[in-house]
Order: sequence, then structure tokens, then C-alpha cells
Amino acid sequence: MTKVETSMTRRVPVIISMVCAGAFALSPLSALAADAEGRFAPRGIGPVSCTQFLQALEERQENVFFAAGWLEGYLTAINQFLDDTFDIAPWQDTDTILNLVRNNCERNPDQRMFAIVNSMVEFLSDQRLQAASDRTMVEHGEQRTLIYRAVLRDVQQELIDKGLLEGTADGQFGAMTRTAIEQFQQEQNIAVTGIPDQMTLWLLLGGGTTPPPQGG
Repeated sequence: MTKVETSMTRRVPVIISMVCAGAFALSPLSALAADAEGRFAPRGIGPVSCTQFLQALEERQENVFFAAGWLEGYLTAINQFLDDTFDIAPWQDTDTILNLVRNNCERNPDQRMFAIVNSMVEFLSDQRLQAASDRTMVEHGEQRTLIYRAVLRDVQQELIDKGLLEGTADGQFGAMTRTAIEQFQQEQNIAVTGIPDQMTLWLLLGGGTTPPPQGG
């Protein structure tokens, strides 16, 4: 579920004064339309350097909303134009996406935002949802999250492979799946919510052994 919401009617200030940064060469996961030499003009925060981007996030909360909206729009375009892609980020919420970008920017302060985001898309491509999938609301106590059934099946399969769940991955959230998730969360020393929250999904499906990067 997206934690950072944007409004089409909200007037959000531009992050910084945009500086012409030239054109970026296309990679296989970039936009599918460009000029004859494979170049195109990035818009919004695309031409901004990571240093400028990070400074802008620290200066004004409105800039976080602006950046989140730009990222969501970029990923929506990827979903539309990238072959065999229904959702490039099927379980990562906006906070996780923004923190991935922030973390990579901190490591590469001289890079332009478009290059950082494009690299993130390449990282996410192996985890993308290639075909449409229904969503289901998973609830336990006061905890809840909306998740694709295909992602839930992946979660169950990971738990089966780890010996925490018996049976088959059917995309149904029941007591056995909840118990297996709780056991996994206990083993990882993270909050025991009983649902596939962002931290749990990161550790199960994100290929990471440490929690996802958190914003400052």
C-alpha cells in the first residue's frame, strides 16, 4: 500500500531550479520512444543531480511529495511500455521506492536522478509482475496490507523452501501462512506483525539480508 499520497490539485513547488543536463542514452529498460540516436529529454527531477535532490528533500516536506509523484509516474510509464510487465514494483510501496533512490543517491552524489532511477528499474526488473494478478487484503489484528495474489504465492513458496510452511503456494492467506510469517519475522528479529509487510517482503523477496534503506 502506498504511504505517500499525492494530489493533482496540490500546488507543489519545484524541487530546485532545473539545469539543462543534456540527454541520456537509452538502456534496454528505458523508455521505448526517443530520437534516431536513442536520446530523449528527461523531465521533472530527471536532470537533477543526486546532491541537489537530497538537499531538496531535507529542505521541504513538499519536495518529498513531489519526488514521490514523479517516481510513481515514471514507474507507471515503465509498466505501460516495458514488454512482459504488469507491475515493475509489485510489492514495494512508495516509501520503499523513495528510500531505494535516496540510498543510491547518497552513494552516488554526482549522478543524475534519471540514471539513478533507471538503475533502480533494472534492479527491480527481475522481481516484476509479468501478468495481471488480483489483489487481496491481508489482515491480522490491526495490521493490514493489500497484496497481489501472485506475490503472496511467492511469499508462501519462500516460506515453504525455508521449511516454515507445509503444503502448496496457493495465494490464500490463512492461519498456516500467518504462523509461518510470524516465525520468519521472529527469526529475523523484526516486528512480528503476522502479515507480509514491507520489511518482511524485503527480506523474503528482495534478495537482501538486511532491512531496506530508510530515509532520514
